[in-house]
Amino acid sequence: MSRALLLAAFVAVPLLFGCATTSSASSTATSPAPFAVKRSGKGQPVLFIPGLASSGEVWDETVAKLQGEYDCHVFTLAGFAGQPSVPSPFMPTMRRALAEYIRSQGLKKPIVVGHSLGGVLALGLAADAPDLVGGVFIVDSVPFLPALLYPGATAESSKPFADQFRVQARMQTVEQRNASSRQVLQIYISDEARREVAARWGADSDPETVTQAVYEMSITDLRPELSRITAPTQVLGSWIALQGRVPREAVEANYRGQYQNLPTVRLAMHDTARHFIMWDDPQGFLATLESFLKTTAASASMESQR
Repeated sequence: MSRALLLAAFVAVPLLFGCATTSSASSTATSPAPFAVKRSGKGQPVLFIPGLASSGEVWDETVAKLQGEYDCHVFTLAGFAGQPSVPSPFMPTMRRALAEYIRSQGLKKPIVVGHSLGGVLALGLAADAPDLVGGVFIVDSVPFLPALLYPGATAESSKPFADQFRVQARMQTVEQRNASSRQVLQIYISDEARREVAARWGADSDPETVTQAVYEMSITDLRPELSRITAPTQVLGSWIALQGRVPREAVEANYRGQYQNLPTVRLAMHDTARHFIMWDDPQGFLATLESFLKTTAASASMESQR
């Protein structure tokens, strides 16, 4: 089961622009920033949150196409891809910091795009502060990680296995961690060169932060919180990595079941891309995202005129 939790984490898991400047969320001299941010473009603000052990560079191609029309904010979270780590708990800290960032930057109803772990954070942010978020775009992520492979799982039933996973993960050597990462990335990214990029990010990530993030996702069930989300939400899921183990219909049914408490959700399953959909099908991904951005902006404009 601990191995399954690790694999499930990557199922729901893993832009630096020369013209952009690097900024960090506010921090004290003794407290590292919760994330680094790259900002570029003008227009409707869009926040991009990467997944487990990933850099914000995962959004490079997407943002390069969007920054002409949108104000893009690309995050690299603390402890991932070379960023300094922050004390645990990880997920609640990130949720609070994201809301604080939106307020401090004066962003008006940004669209939040989250991949994997970033999708979980996007959902948590939209549930914590529904008045701050104008839309949510989820890339291959669900509100309760263990139920992705074990539909009957609960936070209580998952905790012993999450505890076991955390103990075993902390005992791994560097070589074992890197080998496990590469094994998982081979399943969830099609292109070999991109797998190497993601593997480097993983090697540069703080192992305790990665372990703690997976642990917290494994014992935190956001499904009851979804009803607080008022923003339009698009979920783009992938099932190819589970082909041969779980039928497509079962994967889609699982996704729909996990999001049943979110009345604003629209769900689509991608039939060819693996977990890193923005890498496996950049054109198709961009078309889906752009459609959501334009539809959401139009709806917001109509609402403001009422």
